Amino acid sequence: MVVVRADEGRLRVIGRGETGLAPDAVTGGLVTDRAAVGAALATAFAAAERSGAAERAIVALDGDDVRTFHVRTTFERANSTSAIVSAEMLRAMREAHEAAAAHARAAVEDDPALRGVATARLRDEVAALSLDGRPLASLVGYRGRAVEVHTDVSVAPLVLSGAALAAVADARRRATTVSGSYALARLVVESGTTDAGVVRLGADVTSLAIIRDSRVVGTRAFGLGRGAFAARGDTLAPDARVWAECVATPLAGYDGPLPERWLFIGVPDALQPLATSLAEVVGGARGGPVRIGPLAMGSVGRVFADVPVGTDDLVAVGAAALGAGAYA
Repeated sequence: MVVVRADEGRLRVIGRGETGLAPDAVTGGLVTDRAAVGAALATAFAAAERSGAAERAIVALDGDDVRTFHVRTTFERANSTSAIVSAEMLRAMREAHEAAAAHARAAVEDDPALRGVATARLRDEVAALSLDGRPLASLVGYRGRAVEVHTDVSVAPLVLSGAALAAVADARRRATTVSGSYALARLVVESGTTDAGVVRLGADVTSLAIIRDSRVVGTRAFGLGRGAFAARGDTLAPDARVWAECVATPLAGYDGPLPERWLFIGVPDALQPLATSLAEVVGGARGGPVRIGPLAMGSVGRVFADVPVGTDDLVAVGAAALGAGAYA
């Protein structure tokens, strides 16, 4: 857990808290022991907020069937010679949110894994704005014909998000939720990476995100983590191949080749065959060599810390950045 302050486009980590959990308190991203997780969160909050209380809380979720959809909505302006005003930009963003939400609902209904499963929208984020193909931080005052709004929508099974929020409530806090893989990838994008796959190996889940043209175009998670490989011994190499093929499975809605560059978090030296197998699988799919290596703190140059922070904390940092509106 981290406390982050947005500081003129940079992210300053001013607090960090950590506490242990029983191995079965969270399974595949699902809180299964609400009392234990709530107590652990209260302890972590107390440690993280020694330098100041957080104004809001946001929880990063990774688990089976958490999805992120990237939706581009285009508007044709009637008068390209008039300057865009705030009301027009806000209207375009509102309509883009509605279009993205409709797209996410349709995608969930068409997804065999989610058919019949109650889901919740975690968070909608405007990822980018452009006018006649020019990326802009704001459209107000500019003249042009074609407005594009890029919106990211994350959804998760209601049982997953509801259990997480209930555990936070036990710690006497209120929070919102976001996809952890999206939060991490968005942090990487905002730090200057334009195309990459970002993979995090957690204790019992693997999450990944695909970045293309400085957009997080999709995320996925599946229930294989470090715990599944801890005692593999002689079977680690073939198991690593299966894991790599799961990572390299095309994301729904992603129509481009797999990235040439891959960044990973949470793969210890003992599990390096995972990275080796991923390089082989992705290289075979691309028909050429790929670059695969750990995500270094230097790759997220927007982040500064007053307390010790490691790469394992970057999911929390990315989620906190979204909660603080650092990319607005």
